Amino acid sequence: MYLILGCGDVGYSVAAELKSRGAELVIIDRDPKRVEQLKQLGYNAVVGDFGLPDVLREAGFERAEMILIMAPEFSSVESALGAIGRLKTELKIDPVVVARVTDEAEVDEVKRLGASDALPSSQLLARFTVDRFEALRAMVKEKRLRALIQELVGGRLAIVLQTNPDPDSIASGVALKRYAKAFGLDSDLIYDGVVGHPQNRALVNLLELNLQEAEKTDFTKYTSFALVDVATHANCALPKSIIPTIVIDHHSVPSGEVRGRYVDTSLVGANATIMTNYLKYGGVEIDGPTAAALIVGILTDTMFFTRGAKAPDFEAFEHLMKIVDTDLLNRLLWPTITSDALDVLATAIKNSKLKGGYLLANVGEVKERDLIAQAADFLLNRDGVTTTFIYGICGDVVRVSARTKDVTLHLGQKLREAFSEIGSGGGHPRMAGATIPLTYFGRANRATVKRELNRVVAKRFLEAVGLEKPKTKRKKKPSAPAPKPKAPKQKTVEPPPQQQRLL
Repeated sequence: MYLILGCGDVGYSVAAELKSRGAELVIIDRDPKRVEQLKQLGYNAVVGDFGLPDVLREAGFERAEMILIMAPEFSSVESALGAIGRLKTELKIDPVVVARVTDEAEVDEVKRLGASDALPSSQLLARFTVDRFEALRAMVKEKRLRALIQELVGGRLAIVLQTNPDPDSIASGVALKRYAKAFGLDSDLIYDGVVGHPQNRALVNLLELNLQEAEKTDFTKYTSFALVDVATHANCALPKSIIPTIVIDHHSVPSGEVRGRYVDTSLVGANATIMTNYLKYGGVEIDGPTAAALIVGILTDTMFFTRGAKAPDFEAFEHLMKIVDTDLLNRLLWPTITSDALDVLATAIKNSKLKGGYLLANVGEVKERDLIAQAADFLLNRDGVTTTFIYGICGDVVRVSARTKDVTLHLGQKLREAFSEIGSGGGHPRMAGATIPLTYFGRANRATVKRELNRVVAKRFLEAVGLEKPKTKRKKKPSAPAPKPKAPKQKTVEPPPQQQRLL
C-alpha cells in the first residue's frame, strides 16, 4: 500500500499514475476542500496533519510499504520524517520513504533525516517517479522475504504449486526453490492434478525437476509452506488446516481471503516476473535453464505480451534474455506435439460450433485430460473467437476446459455457477475448468452420455454466460391427499326424514 503525504499538483499526478496501475493508496492532506475533491474522484483520502504520528497511524501506516512525502515545504517534509521515524521505531517496521525536495542541496539533508530516497521537483515527472517507486518497493519486499527465509533455515520448506500447474507456476516454484537454497533453506516442489501439457512436461523433463505428488506427500515433515502463483487453498493441494508461511501470487484476490506471514500479491502479468525480481534484487545467480523457464512463464501467462502485461513484465523479460539458454528456450516454447493431441484438436475443429464469439466443441473420449486444455488454448487463436469451451470424457468423468480473451468475463465464476450442482467448476478469470462425474448421467451407456453432453454440459455453460435463457422449472403437481381409512361399518339407526336433510 502507498501512503501519500500532501497532494498538490505533483502529488496528484503521482497518485493518478499509481491509481491507473491498480495500486492501493491512501492520501493525507491538510486541506479539507482538496480531500473532499479527491474523495469525489474515487481516492481514499483523509484530512489531517501528517506530521503527527496518530494521523499516520489512523491512515494505515502499519500496512504502508512505501510512503511518499509530496509536500513542497521543507518544514513539512522534516516534520513528516520525524513522525515516520518515531513510528518505525515503535512498530519495528521499515517502509520505503521517498521525499520530494525543491533543491538538490536538500537531498543529503532529507536522507540524513531518515528518507530512503529524495527526488528534486525537477525530476518528479509522474511516470518516471512511479517506475522508481516500483523498483524500490520490489527491493524492500526482497529484503523482507530474505529475512524470513533466513529465519526458517534449519527446517524444510514445502513449495506448493497451483492445481494442474502451468509454465508460470512451475517456473515460479523453480525460482523460489533456487532463492531459498541461496540463503540456506532446503525445499521441495509439490503439486496436485496433472502435468500433461507439452510445455509443462518439457519444463519438468528438460530441467530435470523432481516434482512431488501431493497425495503421496507427508506435509507434517515440513516446517514452513509457500504458495506460488496461487494465493488461497481453493486451487492447490495445501491442507486447509495449514496456514501458508509465504504467499507469492499475481492474480487479483480479495486481501481478506489471503493469509500468510509474508504475502506478495503484486498485480503483474506473470508470477515469473515477481520471482525474477526476487532473484535479481537478492543477488542470486540466475542460470540459463532457470532464465528459460521464467521467460516461458512470462510469455505464456501474458500470451506473448498481449494479455495483462505490465512494465515490470517487459523489464524482467529483458533482464532474463541477457542470460537465457536460447537453445533450451526454443525447445520449451515449441515442444513436440503428440499424435493424440493432434487427433483431439482435429475432433475439436470438426465438432466446433461458434455462437456470438463463443466456440464450443465436444471432443468425445480422450486419454489425457490435458489434451482438452490444449485444444481450448489453440482454438482461442481462431478468428472471431473470444472464448473457448471444450469438453469430453476422460476416464469416469467429463472434463471441461475454457479460455477467454474477454476482460469482462470471469470464467472461474461462470463455471462454478454452471457446474457446482452436478460436479465442480472454477478457476481464474481467463482460464477455468470443470469436472462432472459420469454417475450424474445415471446408468446410461457411454454412447448415450456422449450425446447427452451437448444437452447438459454445453447448455449449462451457455445459460451461465447469458447466451441462452434457462428453462423455467416446471412446478410440481401437488400430490393428491391420501384417502382416509374407511371406518368399520356399524349398524346405525336410520334417522327420520327431517334429520336426513340436516345432515
